[in-house]
Amino acid sequence: MTSTRSLVESALLAGLAVVLFLSAEFLPFVGLAFSLLAPAPLVVLGLRHNGKMAVLGLLIATTLIVLFLGPLSGLFFLLGFGVLGVSLGWLAKRCKSGAEVLLYGILVSLGSKLLLMTLAAKITGINPFQLDAVEFQAMVDRIFSLYQSAGMSPESLAAVRQQFAQAIETIPMIFPAILTAASALDCYLSYTVSSFVLKRIGGQGLPALPPFSHWRFPKSLFGALIASMVFTIVGARGGEAWNIALRAGVNLRMLLNFLFLLQGLSLIWYLLKGRVGKALAVAAIILVMFVPLLSTVAVMAGIADMWLDFRARYGRNDP
Repeated sequence: MTSTRSLVESALLAGLAVVLFLSAEFLPFVGLAFSLLAPAPLVVLGLRHNGKMAVLGLLIATTLIVLFLGPLSGLFFLLGFGVLGVSLGWLAKRCKSGAEVLLYGILVSLGSKLLLMTLAAKITGINPFQLDAVEFQAMVDRIFSLYQSAGMSPESLAAVRQQFAQAIETIPMIFPAILTAASALDCYLSYTVSSFVLKRIGGQGLPALPPFSHWRFPKSLFGALIASMVFTIVGARGGEAWNIALRAGVNLRMLLNFLFLLQGLSLIWYLLKGRVGKALAVAAIILVMFVPLLSTVAVMAGIADMWLDFRARYGRNDP
């Protein structure tokens, strides 16, 4: 590839990363989904060319975002998305396993987002881990003034307001788990989209991930589950001094439930795909994810599958 063509393609990929990130500003809801894919062009850039070009593309994209939206948005892109994109391209050239690349990518994504939260707290004075009750109450008041203007009855408004306030107050406690899940999600999306693009345009691709129907987690997660229970019990009974133990237990339990749910969904996909067709299997997965009772069943199925391996007992040999 000539140097001129390399520069042009690098500029286009950096520009695409900027467009994907900016879409969150101009396209409600849909734009937010597109912005999660912002690291993908940088992954492609790193694999199509080299790490130096990927870093250069990241710097150009960050500069453009600073010009469009300001320094804080540029910092958000750099640490929230850009570092992940460059790192995935770098890891893909050095790791043989797709699962290994994804694991390290999630750690990079989480680390860069923690750094972003720390710097943002220093700049804005708002700590997402410790938002006070006054800020929560102001947020609830603004939201429910809209509901009241829409004609909701006072009784319904009061009931929903109480539930909503309680839910919002738990966000600072579970924020680490939310941040970790978000890091895993944007890493996985960037990986799969980049892999799809690279297969179409040629060149070095990303190592293949195991099929979703074969996702299984180790039994050692039960040690973490026991630890989360211990932390939660000790933190709840130990008073304010043990608050950090309570937070650790709650967040660890949430993350473990997420992994158990993934294994349960993987098992459901494995058992249904070849029997009812892909479309109905997808519909079943979506239904399970959005119906709390079915999600709980899927979590229990995932836990049981770790010990009993239903796929080996009752499944088929195809992926």
